[in-house]
Amino acid sequence: MGEWLYSRAMAHGAHRGGPRPDGDAVTQVVTADGSHTLRSSRYGETFHSRYGAVAEARHVFLEGSGVGARLAAGAPTTVLEVGFGAGLNALLTLDAAALHGTPLRFASLEQALLPAGTLAALGYRAHLRRPELASAVLAWRAALSEPPPSRAALELGRSRLELLLGDATGATLPQGAHAVYHDAFSPSANPELWDAPFLASLFRALVPGGTLVSYTVQGALRRRLAATGFEVVKLAGPPGGKREVLRARKPGSLP
Repeated sequence: MGEWLYSRAMAHGAHRGGPRPDGDAVTQVVTADGSHTLRSSRYGETFHSRYGAVAEARHVFLEGSGVGARLAAGAPTTVLEVGFGAGLNALLTLDAAALHGTPLRFASLEQALLPAGTLAALGYRAHLRRPELASAVLAWRAALSEPPPSRAALELGRSRLELLLGDATGATLPQGAHAVYHDAFSPSANPELWDAPFLASLFRALVPGGTLVSYTVQGALRRRLAATGFEVVKLAGPPGGKREVLRARKPGSLP
């Protein structure tokens, strides 16, 4: 993929571990497929499914959104993620883009970025076909100033990872997304990220034909998405995991 680069304007310090800046304590959990995730003490929820963190991320987000197929076909792709969390969705998507040599812009919203040491301990490089990706992302995270800047970007060959840190509901969202990965904590834990105004902003960020995918199929959420203009369907969940997951499509045809 060529030389791994990061913006030297960001490299003013190192972060070796410790609690999250927002005071939330996280603990590591081994999931059913052998991969790891984290549990938040504040929200009482895990970042990914206990039935298989990597399996869920691939099935719901990379494949369920159509992003995996676009990258395999060589179609330049933009993804907007709600909830960077442990970085698993980003790493798997960057890995797929690198494998196929497809340009990718991956922009992720996150309120409080986890320390580099916490991310490294999850061992996600073992699940990538290009494990050097994880090394590059971790080195970049460790080099960010503390507190991290509100926006940070990492160039990875033909891909670009962007972090937008702070209150997602007040953020200026990148436009032109082919897919939205909605991976915030549940509607009961983070209701502001599932309410009608925020969903409308995600709808506007998508190109016609773009998709929003989520692990939750809550009826109230489906109704809000439909009222916003999405065409909403339930899909089969990942093997051994949730029975159903959600895909919502913005009407139109993908460019």
